[in-house]
Amino acid sequence: MRTLLLKLHLYAGLLTVSHLLVYAVAGLFATLQTSRPEPAAFHTSYVPFATAPSATDEQVAAAAWRAVHLPLTFPLSKSELQRDDQQNLVLEYYTVNGIDRLTVLEREQRLRIDRTHSGMLQFLNDLHTAMPGDWKKPRIMAVWAYWNEFAAWCLGAFSISGVLLWIMSRGFRWAAVFLIAGIGLFVAMRWLLR
Repeated sequence: MRTLLLKLHLYAGLLTVSHLLVYAVAGLFATLQTSRPEPAAFHTSYVPFATAPSATDEQVAAAAWRAVHLPLTFPLSKSELQRDDQQNLVLEYYTVNGIDRLTVLEREQRLRIDRTHSGMLQFLNDLHTAMPGDWKKPRIMAVWAYWNEFAAWCLGAFSISGVLLWIMSRGFRWAAVFLIAGIGLFVAMRWLLR
C-alpha cells in the first residue's frame, strides 16, 4: 500500500508540476494585486469594412469577426454587443492573451482593431481559472481547461497521499504540529471571512 501511495504521490506531482507552478504564481499575483490592471493599448490597426444599411448589430458583429478572426475567440452573442458614445458598434473579446476590441466605424467604412496584451502574471492568472464548461472556447483552450481540471484533482490526490504517507511513517511529531496548525489556520480564515 505504501509503495502504491508513493507512486501516486510522485506521479501526481510530476504530471502536474507546471500547473502547480501556475497556481502558485497566480495565487501570489492575486494576493498582491489591488485591482485588475487594465492592459495598455498594444497595437491599433484599421481594415476596410463596409456594412449593409439594413444589417442588424448581430449580423455586423458576425461579419466583423469573420473579417478579422481574432485568435482564441468566437463570435459574440447579442447580449455582449455595445455601442460607444459616437454610436459605433464595439466588440470586446477577452482571452488569456488580453483584450481585443473591434470598433465598427460605419461612416468611415472601416474597422478599428485595438489589441491589448496581458503581462505574464495576468496571463498565468487567467490560465489558472480556465475550467471545463466555463465558456465557449477554442479547442486549445478546452484542452487546457480539461488538463487544468485534471491538475486540480491531482493536487488533491497529491495532498491526501502526502498526509497518508506521513501517517504511515509513524514519525516526525513536528509534522503533526504543522498539519494541525495548517488546518487550524484554514478553519480560522474561513470563519473570519464569512
